[in-house]
Amino acid sequence: EWEGVPPPWVQAPSSVESPMAWWVGHIVQYIYRLQPGMAEHVRAAKENIGFVQPIPGMHVRRTDKKGEAPYQPVEAYMPSIQLYFERKENGTAKRVYLATDEPAVVTELRTKYPDYTFLTDSGTVSGANRGSRYTAQAHLGIITDIKLLLSCDFVVCTLSSNICRLVYEVQNSRMWNVNETLHSADHNYKFW
Repeated sequence: EWEGVPPPWVQAPSSVESPMAWWVGHIVQYIYRLQPGMAEHVRAAKENIGFVQPIPGMHVRRTDKKGEAPYQPVEAYMPSIQLYFERKENGTAKRVYLATDEPAVVTELRTKYPDYTFLTDSGTVSGANRGSRYTAQAHLGIITDIKLLLSCDFVVCTLSSNICRLVYEVQNSRMWNVNETLHSADHNYKFW
């Protein structure tokens, strides 16, 4: 009855917080394996922006979210980032990986929170605008954003976003308590 399904995927462990997210996360991880060229692109992107762990990540979606979910100001994301750094040793550089589809978010965060360094790829941010969102470069950008968010030690995002849900699902397949590594600025996980 489970022919062809790898043994670890047959049944979610009883200690998993969200069995559906666990299941989807395993499937996504399998489908989302990078070819060598794409893996090199992600590695180079990390190097180019200075992505070094430990680092929290933040995904702020703006352009096409209007009308789908209530607007979340950047101030809704930052308390979790600030708490992350309070729990770290003194001297930990306050660097945050920022994935966003809106260039103004980068400027806003850097202006309002000058004690933090927000690492982002300006090409990925500008490629996410509505006019170029379906280009090959934009697809490279979103894949890179997802992989970098998955490399972060802690992520703040909105679970009303497909990107955030995907990160949550993959994290669920990797660890038992995702609440310690991901915080949603809007609502809890729902399988759509």
